[in-house]
Amino acid sequence: MEQTEREKYLRAYYDNEADANRQMSFANAFGGLLMITIWILYLLKVFDLHGGMIIAVNIAFPINILILFTPLLFAFKFKDSLRKPTYKYFVIFSFVFVIAVLNTIIPKHALLGWAICIVITNHYYNPKVGLVTFLVVISVMLFCIYLSMFVGEYDSNILGVWVIQDGEIIYPEGIKERFEMLQDMLAHGENRYLKAFVFYYLPRGAFLTMIFIVSNSLNKRTYKLLVSEIQVSGDQQKTKTELGVAKDIQLATLPVEFISNEDVEIQAELRAAKTVGGDFYDYYVLSKSHIAILIGDVSGKGIPAAMFMMKVITCFKNYMSIDRTPAEIMKLVNKAIYEGNDSAMFVTCFLAILNTETGELKFANAGHNPPIVGQKGNYQFLNCRSGFILGAMKDALVVDETINLNNGDTITLYTDGITEAMNENREQYGNNRLLELFNRKEYSCLVELHHELKENIENFVGNEEQSDDMTYITLKYHGEKYNYKEKIFPGKQEHIPEMLEFLKDFAKAQKFDESLVNNIAVVGDELISNIIKYGYKDYEGEIFLRLLYNLDKKEYILTIIDTGIEFNPFEYESVPITEDNYESRPEGGLGILIVKKMMSQYAYDHINDKNITILKKKF
Repeated sequence: MEQTEREKYLRAYYDNEADANRQMSFANAFGGLLMITIWILYLLKVFDLHGGMIIAVNIAFPINILILFTPLLFAFKFKDSLRKPTYKYFVIFSFVFVIAVLNTIIPKHALLGWAICIVITNHYYNPKVGLVTFLVVISVMLFCIYLSMFVGEYDSNILGVWVIQDGEIIYPEGIKERFEMLQDMLAHGENRYLKAFVFYYLPRGAFLTMIFIVSNSLNKRTYKLLVSEIQVSGDQQKTKTELGVAKDIQLATLPVEFISNEDVEIQAELRAAKTVGGDFYDYYVLSKSHIAILIGDVSGKGIPAAMFMMKVITCFKNYMSIDRTPAEIMKLVNKAIYEGNDSAMFVTCFLAILNTETGELKFANAGHNPPIVGQKGNYQFLNCRSGFILGAMKDALVVDETINLNNGDTITLYTDGITEAMNENREQYGNNRLLELFNRKEYSCLVELHHELKENIENFVGNEEQSDDMTYITLKYHGEKYNYKEKIFPGKQEHIPEMLEFLKDFAKAQKFDESLVNNIAVVGDELISNIIKYGYKDYEGEIFLRLLYNLDKKEYILTIIDTGIEFNPFEYESVPITEDNYESRPEGGLGILIVKKMMSQYAYDHINDKNITILKKKF
């Protein structure tokens, strides 16, 4: 089971191991620097050495220093080696080897070094590595103790004191001399081999065993914490991925292409919060002269709300018909979602059906926010009945109501994520700010209106995190005579002449004078060229052109939609050419300056991953 878990979380485990290898390489190098310092002190005779010890130190220390610096050289030269499973043993046992050499030469000072060998294995969060290191240490230490009796620094704790009759202490230096001394002592009943094991090795072994038990317990605990943390992280990532998929599915059910023709114009946007929510909008072309718009907000958040939302949208699609009124449609939807609604979820929604020939707007409200209706700075909240939410009761308490829209009127449906958006002072955006924004000025098109709304809310909220979906859909009733044409072109340089010809043909069909036809072509050429050059520089896409001419208002509207890189061309500060700035004027921006001069109004917004640019020319 443990192996399966490790395989499951292998990447995170080896990330930690590589980091531990890197730290251990630096630790070994630091030990090498410390050994260089000790070696220098030996050479300066700060530490006293006897006879053959000088040779042993001068041979062993350079070897040890080289071994200690080797892992660091590998870490810099062969970075991939840090992630290899065997590298940790190379680092640990190079340190063990150095301690073994030191223990052999200076046995009474090396105990701390053995303890460090065991403790440093905690870096790897691997109890098995700790166990292997402990077994190696405890075995090598026994070998080094007996080896040090013959070749190491004279240690009276191991060898005892050999005294000549006049009281002078003699320290046998050679291997042969020490062997003869130990044998002589053994003959006199002094078994130094046994005493080295009992009084030197066993206490140190017991001490190292205690360190190992504590370290390995910590190692196991840390390993479990690592696995647990990876599991939690994996579960969170899985949940995040599932929420992302759910959000994608949710958004995929919403329309991304909107209507703009001789009768109506529709624009909408859903600005989702981080979690999956229950906001939705939709529109339906019921007949040549009838079109419906819908908005809704499901109670709750997360995947349950998204699933319930999908059910609601499906029901509306199934029951939407020219033969039914908004209230009748809502009652059928309510019955469908009430059955089997064990989670007791509900939805607020607003449905309106517009007769494009007469301007009659029939609507029903199921507990939703009242829409904003009006035009040209004369907007107000629609005086309508609140109705009752859908899905909570068997019978839907909603009624049909009717108003008439005038030419140019708009109706904007929205969810409470807008009016209840909060800033850092916990102050809500509110109805008053929303209505004031609509009446602030005369907007040239719905794109400009929605852009201002989005920007105004963002400025109000500031750095406060968005807690709920913000959704709005606006229908503008033209009720006037329009000539209308649209077409999709490949977003490539070689298709620009074809697009410009499309613009010219429409302008000529409206009997525009030759200079205006050319101006429209210049404007189109500038904007289309920018889209292809900058928006589609990394990938291919399409360019959608929609042309409208209002016969009553004598108004020409060009809409350009692309899926390229988000860029607002009208934010570029265009500096006109004058005699004073002819040489100092910054490059670029002249094309956009020409566009602004030739057109009466212009607007840009980025909605549903699309760049929407609208230009208007009034005569």
